[in-house]
Amino acid sequence: MNSSYDISFESYEDTSKHNFRHKGGINISNELADLCERLRVSALTNAAEISPLVKEVTIGPNSPRKKDDYKDTTPIINKEQPIENLLEDKLQEDLRYLLIAKKCENKMQKTSNELFKDILGNMLCKHAEATTQFWQIQAQECQKRTLLDKERKMKMYKSIQENDNTSLLEKARTNELNCPINNTDTIDNMNKILEEQNKATARFASITDISNQLTAEPHAKTVINTYTGGIGAVKENNNVVMEYCKTGNVPDKDAKQAKLLALNIENIKKNIAQDLDVIKKEEILMKQKQEELKKKQIEEEKAQQIKLAQAAAAEKEKTERMKKTKPVFFSKNNYKYYEDLKNYLDQYEMQYKDLLEDTSLKKFRFDCQKAVNTPVNALSSVSVLHMKDKYDKLSKLLKGEIVQVLDISVRATRHPQGLAYCTALLAKKIVRQGDLLVSSNTEAAYPLAAVTVALWAQFPHFGKLVEAYFHRLCPYLVPMFLPQKEGQTDKEFYLSRGYTYNDEGVVEKQDKFLKRMSGIFRLRCAIWTAKMPKFLNSPHPNGMRHAWHWLASFINLKPEPDISATLLHDFYIMCGSRCNECYDKQFRKILVLANSDYLKILENIDEGGPKTRLEVYLQAALKSNNIPPPPVPAQQINW
Repeated sequence: MNSSYDISFESYEDTSKHNFRHKGGINISNELADLCERLRVSALTNAAEISPLVKEVTIGPNSPRKKDDYKDTTPIINKEQPIENLLEDKLQEDLRYLLIAKKCENKMQKTSNELFKDILGNMLCKHAEATTQFWQIQAQECQKRTLLDKERKMKMYKSIQENDNTSLLEKARTNELNCPINNTDTIDNMNKILEEQNKATARFASITDISNQLTAEPHAKTVINTYTGGIGAVKENNNVVMEYCKTGNVPDKDAKQAKLLALNIENIKKNIAQDLDVIKKEEILMKQKQEELKKKQIEEEKAQQIKLAQAAAAEKEKTERMKKTKPVFFSKNNYKYYEDLKNYLDQYEMQYKDLLEDTSLKKFRFDCQKAVNTPVNALSSVSVLHMKDKYDKLSKLLKGEIVQVLDISVRATRHPQGLAYCTALLAKKIVRQGDLLVSSNTEAAYPLAAVTVALWAQFPHFGKLVEAYFHRLCPYLVPMFLPQKEGQTDKEFYLSRGYTYNDEGVVEKQDKFLKRMSGIFRLRCAIWTAKMPKFLNSPHPNGMRHAWHWLASFINLKPEPDISATLLHDFYIMCGSRCNECYDKQFRKILVLANSDYLKILENIDEGGPKTRLEVYLQAALKSNNIPPPPVPAQQINW
């Protein structure tokens, strides 16, 4: 047992030390596997040693509850007992150190990598900067060397000339001293050589000037190719002459050619200067043209912008002027309300479309029509009981109850669409009475209006249908004067204004049209002024407030011949007295406005009877300061 512990401990310690010595060679998984294997072997070894001493179950449900005292007969060795605990502590401590070492190594590796990346990045940046500086220095040195070479060549040419001149003079002096006889030919030859050398030097100087001039000019590339051949010939001839000068014999032919080339080089120099001047002038002219073109474009753009601004201002002024002078055919709010009612009526009529198209329901439709037409046609102001009876029948019909009409009983709800059909039929019938009955007999409007108002208060959707049918048959009740649209036929235009056509396609005459519109309008005025019955405890659903709104809107529209004067005259007759009671001073202001401004406009477009009747009424009302009641006042119907 002791030896097994010693072996396990020593082997583990050696392995741990070995792993610590080799940095980066630690494998935690292998170490843990080896550790578990050693612990398993140690445990089995200990179990084998104590197994002869254990003769009963020591753990589990079969173990004895009370154990006898067990005396260990094995010799006690004081120093061997803590070995197992020491081994476990040692193993745990080494494992902890092993993990700490691995963590430190990983951290150090990560830090090293980051440091290496930073150092490498700095090195690359410094290398790039150094490379850039190096090439800049090289470029500067190259430029300096070029300038030094030019300067050295010039000095060399001058020194050669000076040396040649000096040597020739010394040679001449020597010859004079040595030769007592003055050789005139030799002196002339030497002077000729000196002269040719000076000319050659001057030509080299001219070529150098040309080179410097071309180097300094930005346009040199455009002219240099033209004179390259001539300059090369001068250089070559100069070199030949200089060689002859060194030998002391310059042929006359070469001297003459050199003279001609000297003149040529001067011409080249002048031509180059002239060409450069021409190019500069052309460039200046080009720049001037470009600047002028830009200025012209800017001026054209400004002029275009000014034109556009002027056109926009003119268009805006025209639009504003048109707005001021444009005739008002209707107000937006009134037209929107008209469109809403029109859509509502179209949708409502679609509810009983199947009922109208079904031929098997012809008898039912006929009964419904009889239930509507009979009480409406019989309606009059003969007595309160009579009006109440007709109202009750129509009210029951709209409620879906059974109504006795002559010898038949009618109930609208016998068909799912019957109630909607009867409601729309009654609304249309009442409005049509304005055309068929009221246009010839104004008195008939009051009992009809009284029953309509009572039903309107009880059935709001019925009142909405009544108003929609009024707008359909008489669009002036919106009020509005629809203009003829582009592409709209005359027939479509007249129909939109409320006119009718006969079977032959002929539009109705103006007097008949005015009479029909007047009847419908007077019925509408009677509804505005009608009193609510006492048996209904509800306010008027469409009273004088709506009448006042119509008058204010109608006065603001552009007057039209006949119809404007007719409707305005009918309104004052039917509603003038009630408006005076409700609005007093405001209504009188409208009377004054109509008598002055409105009539002045009508004088230019209308000379017929309606305009005359309106003028007579307004003058009489303003003169007497009294608004007369209608010929058959609505107050007579008190039910």
